[in-house]
Amino acid sequence: MVYFSSEEIDRFIKEDVPYFDLTSHLLGIKDQPGKITYFIREDAVVCGTEEVKEIFRKLNIECTFFVPSGEKVNKNDILISGTGKAEDLHTAWKAGQNILDHCSGIAAQTRRMVDIGNSMEPKVAILTTRKGFPGTKALAIKSVLSGGAFPHRLGISETVLIFKQHMNFIGGIDGLAEKIKEIKQYCCEKKIIAEAESLGDGMKLAEMGVDGIQFDKLKPEELKEAVRRIREKVSGITILAAGGINEGNISLYAGTGVDGVVTTSLYRAKPADVGVRVEML
Repeated sequence: MVYFSSEEIDRFIKEDVPYFDLTSHLLGIKDQPGKITYFIREDAVVCGTEEVKEIFRKLNIECTFFVPSGEKVNKNDILISGTGKAEDLHTAWKAGQNILDHCSGIAAQTRRMVDIGNSMEPKVAILTTRKGFPGTKALAIKSVLSGGAFPHRLGISETVLIFKQHMNFIGGIDGLAEKIKEIKQYCCEKKIIAEAESLGDGMKLAEMGVDGIQFDKLKPEELKEAVRRIREKVSGITILAAGGINEGNISLYAGTGVDGVVTTSLYRAKPADVGVRVEML
């Protein structure tokens, strides 16, 4: 689903084990055969088992069972298990648990938010911003995808999204109106999306020919009116809602008629409660 390089997997291990497992070494158990089992203490959507499986492979642990990312799991279900030497099992332990905790937490909350949104409007897209915690982007994207949502932007190199901060350098919305044809000519295969903070700005953007409008921090009732009026004026334009949208208010925004809802809240999901058993064989 999301590619992780060998170097990234090594980094996950190295964060917790920079050299060796001192405790297993001192106890003299490092070569004893054992089994590691990760299980869930609550209903969730699993994510990250493929990366834990790759950690197993790096540490010569044989994977004996795993549930693919994106699957719903129930309380006490096993997520992944493996057999190997005690030192290797303890080396994998926390690196694997951290991935499963955080990724499954995001995936589960994403699924809840998608289900709520789709109950209001089956075709509304749930999209995530690029405002995640630095260094965790690939895991966060995989978690969002596993939960049924989609990344809004993977980076500023791939999409055209014009914010007020950009317009400040070209004379505002009126300045953008003068440049829109030129912009479309240069990137004819991409959509031009622009941010609006009011119905008036949204109408101006629609009339100048942008492909989409992202409304920021409009109240649901204001957004619903904006969607109605813009669609009456311009057919086929993409309309997005952004700004403070979360699991608690997604139903209000999904019901406004927008094509997609943009959120940062999923990156702050509570980690899933993943337990780990490490036992001697």
